[in-house]
Amino acid sequence: MEKEIILENLDESIVNEATFYSQQNIPSQISQALYLYGSTTDYQVLGFIDASGDGSKGMIFTDQGIYFCFKEPHSFLYEDIEEVVLIKKEEGFDFYAKIKTKANTFVFKNKYLNLKGFIECLSEILEMPVHYEMSAYEKVEYFVPIVLNDIKDDVYEDLELDDQQYQQIKDIENELQMTKELKDLDYQDECRALCRYCLDFFENLGLESDEIDALNEAQAFFDQQDSQENQQLEGAKRFVDEMMENYKNGDTGMYDQMKSTMGNLGIDEEKLKNMSQEEVDQYVQDMCKKFGISQSLFDKLKDKFGR
Repeated sequence: MEKEIILENLDESIVNEATFYSQQNIPSQISQALYLYGSTTDYQVLGFIDASGDGSKGMIFTDQGIYFCFKEPHSFLYEDIEEVVLIKKEEGFDFYAKIKTKANTFVFKNKYLNLKGFIECLSEILEMPVHYEMSAYEKVEYFVPIVLNDIKDDVYEDLELDDQQYQQIKDIENELQMTKELKDLDYQDECRALCRYCLDFFENLGLESDEIDALNEAQAFFDQQDSQENQQLEGAKRFVDEMMENYKNGDTGMYDQMKSTMGNLGIDEEKLKNMSQEEVDQYVQDMCKKFGISQSLFDKLKDKFGR
């Protein structure tokens, strides 16, 4: 690994409850660190994190690899790293970090490192994208604000917004705030709708970034869900069509079975007959929530079978 690239990316942003020392400022406790968890052959220290004050806990960066000890001593070479990962989230951590090498997987959950800064630093050194292990819904909540802030901070060169586009940004921020206050299926539905809207907005602006790539991954997951739901709905539609055709021809077996199933689920057919269309919609929505059917699937059901 080129020494200059490592030095260019190493700084105090990778530490939290520890002290970072650059190559020009390596302290005397490096001797203890090299003895306890460093290398007997790789002495070119480019950066040092002291997490204990005496060098017994910390991390050493050389031009070949990283040596560290927070509980036990370990090390890996840059050339052996296959993936750098940020995982969201565990109680007490916005992220924790994972580094996959050819032989091992190292997980970092300590408070000594700024885990996000540490992984992003390695990403720059290795020219390797960060892989985020979070749900598609969490990706929407996490990455959309980053892109919006980058737009407002003029990170994207030669981008000029008109008044309507500035208003769209405010609308998205308001939607994000509202989404955070929702729970369960309502939260998921809002994330799905917001992801598609934001990607269209970013595409119209001609934007590209790793964050937008992550949002495209989330959208691909939502598209797959939509495809699966559509297949299920097509199957249900075929069942209903067959049931009604049989009923018209005097075969009530499937219809009687359906009525029995509805009764077992607590659906009162007679009660539905006396309801207005709005009351029916609310009743069905309540049942959908009871059985874990999202608003988006409920809307598809109405479109597929009529209102």
